[in-house]
Amino acid sequence: ETSNQVGQYVYQYLKKVSESQLPKDQGIKKAYSLALRLAKPFNRGLQYSQSKKFQIFDDEMRIGASLNLDIIGNKKSIWPRFAKTNVELHALGYHIDLLEAGARLEGLQPIIESLYGKKSQDKKNVFDYLQRKSKERSREYNTLDAQHLKLMNKINQKLPIETRRPEESQGHAYIKWYGN
Repeated sequence: ETSNQVGQYVYQYLKKVSESQLPKDQGIKKAYSLALRLAKPFNRGLQYSQSKKFQIFDDEMRIGASLNLDIIGNKKSIWPRFAKTNVELHALGYHIDLLEAGARLEGLQPIIESLYGKKSQDKKNVFDYLQRKSKERSREYNTLDAQHLKLMNKINQKLPIETRRPEESQGHAYIKWYGN
């Protein structure tokens, strides 16, 4: 795999399923173990995608629980793009997805930098940051006159160069109860 993000996630996912003690994973465990032997080991660090499983299972009582944690990294930022956790219960041969919660956040880096940045005006809350950015954008659009815009459009047509802009901040979160 050429992507370290994908490679590390896939390797850790194969490893967590192949080492599972839970009855629901026993049927596929052998195939994952074989695939794991063929996979290239990845251990790039915490800033890359992760897939972890914490579990406990009592064979005598046939009762157990597991906590799955999946984190999808972002190569443009040290903050992950997506994180999900899943709590599963196993009892008497039944498998229950008790709770799953996840969040996807993009463009988080500018917000974090504004909260903990060097400028004192930036050390406010997230809503102040978003309000200030909105005002800056509206000021930019209002101050440009038509002649300046025509000149800029001509230059942009001749030189297809774009400046890098940080990702727009956006996100969503979810919670599922008793899903199967």
